[in-house]
Amino acid sequence: MEENKNLQILNNLETSSSTCDIEIDDKLLINGIENTQDLRDCLANIEQELQQIGQLTVEDCINNGDKIADLASEIEQCDGILEGMENMLVNFLGDLGKISGDMKHLKEQSIEINQQLNNHQRVRAELSQFVDDMVVPHSMIKIITEKDVNSTEFLEQLHELQHKLQFIKTQQFKDAKSVGDVRDVVENLKYKALEKIREWLLLRISLFRKPLTNYQIPQNALLKNRFFLIFKINF
Repeated sequence: MEENKNLQILNNLETSSSTCDIEIDDKLLINGIENTQDLRDCLANIEQELQQIGQLTVEDCINNGDKIADLASEIEQCDGILEGMENMLVNFLGDLGKISGDMKHLKEQSIEINQQLNNHQRVRAELSQFVDDMVVPHSMIKIITEKDVNSTEFLEQLHELQHKLQFIKTQQFKDAKSVGDVRDVVENLKYKALEKIREWLLLRISLFRKPLTNYQIPQNALLKNRFFLIFKINF
């Protein structure tokens, strides 16, 4: 008896549980259907809004057709201007490369010209010095032949004469044709100078032979003009 009651209670519990499950499933289904309907409505609204936006866009394009055409024309003009600027830049770069090459060539020419100029200046300086050493000025001839041996001018020109004699001697081995034209003049001046120096020395030496002579005076004269002795010994 007690067992039958228990079985009946279990059956009642199972029936109640099944009923609850059915009710829960129905609620979920109803909620799902309602949500699906809301989603469809949302999609429909979005589609409608997109259509409206598309229509407005088309209308804007139609209304602003002239402006769009002008903008397209301006863009085309800008493209043309940019293309022209690009061509100008390409030409400029080409000209710049040519200028760079010309500048390099000019620099090389400048270096070459400077070298030639330096060579010309060096040759000119050497030639000028050669001419100065070879030329016998009229003033030298006049001073050596006419001036007194004790004069400062005679001593200065005697130094110059010695330099020219030594220079001509070095040029004899170089077979310089101009040496022959000058040698005779310089040699004649040398003989004239030696003659005057010899007379001057003999006069000074004779002073030492005189009695009661102040030897300091002729001695100082010899010391002052000692180059006369050097010139006479060398030539």
